[in-house]
Amino acid sequence: MTRKLKRPPATPEPYWEPLPRQRLTPVQVLLICARHGVPLAGLWLPGGSPENFLLLSVFNLAVSIAAIAVVGVAVSTRQEVGDRGGVDALAALALLAAIGIVAALLLTALFGWVIALIASASADGLWNAALGWSALAIVLAALPEGVMQYRQDMAARLPEETRKRRDQPVVGGLLLCGGLILVLSGYAADAGRVGVVGMAIVVTALFLFRDLRPDLMRELTRPSHRPPG
Repeated sequence: MTRKLKRPPATPEPYWEPLPRQRLTPVQVLLICARHGVPLAGLWLPGGSPENFLLLSVFNLAVSIAAIAVVGVAVSTRQEVGDRGGVDALAALALLAAIGIVAALLLTALFGWVIALIASASADGLWNAALGWSALAIVLAALPEGVMQYRQDMAARLPEETRKRRDQPVVGGLLLCGGLILVLSGYAADAGRVGVVGMAIVVTALFLFRDLRPDLMRELTRPSHRPPG
């Protein structure tokens, strides 16, 4: 009789380590809700349109990805060079913020070019005042979140590899949301007013869930690790 060998239990990849539930302050919750509420509110504000909502949603994701990269660079640089005074710190912060905004715009162009083509064919065109003011509001709402994350990482003295393992699944979740927006953008023009509003509410709810409960979002996007055979 052949003895059946037991397979060792599957071990999840290190960067899929579960996250503890984060206790957000009321200010953090308010900033998150305000940031994701801007594209949704644009559907009812003067000059708002479904194309604006989709472009702002992609820009919102791009800002999140750029902020992760900028905070990572800022923390690593500070850990290497140390404290060089308040003036140097403010100059470095302003430079990194400018780089982050440029990176967010490039990512928006990369992932939102299909939506941009749809918007350019609309009555309002690709660029309008409502789109510009809404994008500025998203950036202003995201800045305090980035500063708070920077301070938390500096206080925790996390090494670079640990921060990368923590941030990789977050970026994966953001890209997953970006793919959902691209799929929905193909139906936005023919969905009608009710369909567009319903789509916008679903997307906004997904974004809020992702940022208010990142621990649950991590579990939902974690791949299953099953032994082969």
